[in-house]
Amino acid sequence: MTSPNHHEMTSSGTTTQTADTPPQKSNWLPENLATITQTLRQLSEDSSLARPVAIFDFDNTCIFRDIGQALFRYQIEHLRYRITPDELAAILPPEEGTLAGRPMAAVRATLLAAYARLYPLIQAGEIERALQGSDYPLFSTLLLWSTAQARKAEHLGPRFVLPFMAKMLAGFTSQEVRQLAVDVVDQAELEPLSQVTLEVKAPDPIGTISASYPLGLHAYPEIQTLMAQLKALNIERYVISASTEWLVEGAAPRLGFPVDRDHIYGIRVLRDSQDRLSIDSYPDYPVTFREGKAEIIRTRIDGTPVLVAGDADTDYEMLTLPQVPLRILINRCQSGLIGSLYQEKGVLLQGIDLAEGCFLPSRESVCS
Repeated sequence: MTSPNHHEMTSSGTTTQTADTPPQKSNWLPENLATITQTLRQLSEDSSLARPVAIFDFDNTCIFRDIGQALFRYQIEHLRYRITPDELAAILPPEEGTLAGRPMAAVRATLLAAYARLYPLIQAGEIERALQGSDYPLFSTLLLWSTAQARKAEHLGPRFVLPFMAKMLAGFTSQEVRQLAVDVVDQAELEPLSQVTLEVKAPDPIGTISASYPLGLHAYPEIQTLMAQLKALNIERYVISASTEWLVEGAAPRLGFPVDRDHIYGIRVLRDSQDRLSIDSYPDYPVTFREGKAEIIRTRIDGTPVLVAGDADTDYEMLTLPQVPLRILINRCQSGLIGSLYQEKGVLLQGIDLAEGCFLPSRESVCS
């Protein structure tokens, strides 16, 4: 997929384009599109504005679904790991306490034992043999389940899980992660938009567990077109994502978004002298989640934010920055912090169909 260049949006809900770009249907809420078009026109004529910039979340804002979760699932499906058993042990949650009612010590021990038996086969390139063995269903389901439960656990949550997912890429170079992103997108774009559930009977005291993950992923053409218009107006585009930075660097151009690599911020880990990712956190750099996203804008982006777009609690602080004329909020039927902005004056709430993964010309979304 190539980036659609030089589109011009109109308030009628359609787009015009030059000869080198195909026509595209726009499903923006007409009032949202009119506000965006008018505001951008005014901003482009304001010579006093110091370096205007537009800032986007990536997952579920630029694209339907989550590239970080898609890669995590892709690694599990294909056993694409270079992390050693000792490194995995170092990044799992500590043994104390429970996870969704199961003893964390048992979850850790079971997961590590299964991976320790799979790892020699992974190293030897005997992936099919590993996938056919009895350890694979236990490892895959338990890893998916424990990560999903950790995200919901008060003592862990996204601030633990997001760096954990990046650290599972230990051993890959940044360029290899960018290529993995392309592989993930190529697979996901061919998949139906559906859900898969895995179930396994783990040894006691864990017992039977199940974990689900979505199939399918694609770009929102309306956001592609918006970014193309911003580019035509010389408004710099930035992405701040809670997915791994190098992953988004690979996925964004593959999915047709005109964003420079050095304008993408995401979860980082330290790399060694050969550019290989490690399990060590990146010093003096925030977790790009909630207030961490706002910190990136304040400390690392040189410019005046004129547009901010997001979809979830992780974008709340970014979406509530003062004096931003355009605040776009994708309506994913969320409650909590982000849900409190659904009726906020000045927020452009954009409806979507969560089953079909497409914009709707309304504020409301089809949620089932």
